[in-house]
Amino acid sequence: MINGYCEARRIEETMELFHEIFQKGPTPDTVTYNTLTQGMCQLGRVSSACELLRKMLAFGQVPNVVTCLNLLNGLCKSDKLEEALELFRAMRNSKLELNIVCYNILIGDLCKSGHIEVGKELFHKLSVYGLKPDVYTYAVMINGFCKQGLPDEAY
Repeated sequence: MINGYCEARRIEETMELFHEIFQKGPTPDTVTYNTLTQGMCQLGRVSSACELLRKMLAFGQVPNVVTCLNLLNGLCKSDKLEEALELFRAMRNSKLELNIVCYNILIGDLCKSGHIEVGKELFHKLSVYGLKPDVYTYAVMINGFCKQGLPDEAY
């Protein structure tokens, strides 16, 4: 039901149901929190999604890579790159195994917003983290370099 309410963009009903589940049981799990954070981020309520992450942690639920993807995407789409970088570092430091999609979201939005050097630095560190760039990674880097007037770098 939570997913249905989120997809219908009925976040108030979603949160009422969440609080009811929280009070009566069973305890919401990571999937429940991920569904809520995704719904909130899609509606532009990124601050609420971040608050939900804090509650999730406070109640002993462990975020996973989907949690990270939802929040990174939401923060980046809301032009909150500094917060996205903070979250990214915290997730990486927590030993959560971040996949290339997490890096792609951040690299892509860094490049789109003109922070090409930070995106480039992150791109070059991929191998340090045991990851290989994919087609999307190369595409956002090439696009970022071209937009910054750096065709040699793009090449």
